Parts: sequence; structure tokens; C-alpha cells
Amino acid sequence: MSARENTELRIAFGFESAPLAPELSDPASLRRLVTDKLAALRWEGDRLAKAATDAPDFYCDAMSQVRMDQWTRGRVALVGGAGYCPSPLSGQGTSLALVGGYVLADCLARSGGDHAAAYARYERRLRSYVTLNQALATANPGQPAAESSVTHAKNALSLDD
Repeated sequence: MSARENTELRIAFGFESAPLAPELSDPASLRRLVTDKLAALRWEGDRLAKAATDAPDFYCDAMSQVRMDQWTRGRVALVGGAGYCPSPLSGQGTSLALVGGYVLADCLARSGGDHAAAYARYERRLRSYVTLNQALATANPGQPAAESSVTHAKNALSLDD
């Protein structure tokens, strides 16, 4: 994507990898890992690898998800990425955050002041929706999720409940 009035180009590049060994966690090792992967690409691989090598603001991190057994404890409730980040690979982060906030607010509004009951209902209503949307990131490694999976995940929750 272009940035700063089209004076910069920013590229996001992803690849599948086993968990990285601790000795590969320093910035120089991560840069080498990424540039080696880029250089292996047929189209423009060498050019992209050189750009990554020369980039003053190079950044590398693992794609991950937040999976928790419960999103509430006491009077605290987690919403969105704090409780159930689906990873950028799912394409559902903002949707989950907005829907989660809406469902939590609805459960609180209907609880008559009983936050424990509201939280239990929030967990019950949202859990399968979150699970299906998180699966979009991992269900079809190396390729986008199947359209049928996306449709199923998007429609797994009724906001009228």
C-alpha cells in the first residue's frame, strides 16, 4: 500500500513457518529469514528481498490468535482482540470486535443489573461465532478460507437473540 502521500510503499508478506527457534528471534535473524523467503519467489523476489534488506523500518512478527476458555472474570469482560483475536489471516478482527461489543452491551442491558448473568449469556451467545470466525485463519492453510466457511461463520450468530 502507498503511504505518506504516495512517497512510501509498504508491503505485508506472510509465509507458513514452524515456531521459530529462540536463536531466530533477534531482528537480524528475522530479517534474513524473511529475505530468504522473498528471494525464493519467482516474480520480483530478488527485488523484494533487497527492499526488505534495505528497509529502515523493517518489522517481522508471528500471526497469532487469542484463544481463552472464558472472556469474563469478576466484573471484567474482554471484547475483541483482547479476548478472541482471530488474526489478520481471518479477515474478521474488526467484525468480531464490533459484534462482541454489541452482544455484550445487549446482554448487560437485558440482565437487570446482574452482571454475572449478563457475562454468562455473553459467553454462551458468542462462543461458537468466535470459534467459527477464528477457524477462517487456519482452515485452509496457504489459501483463503472457502467461501462456504466464510458464509457459515458470518451467519453463525443472530443479533436478535
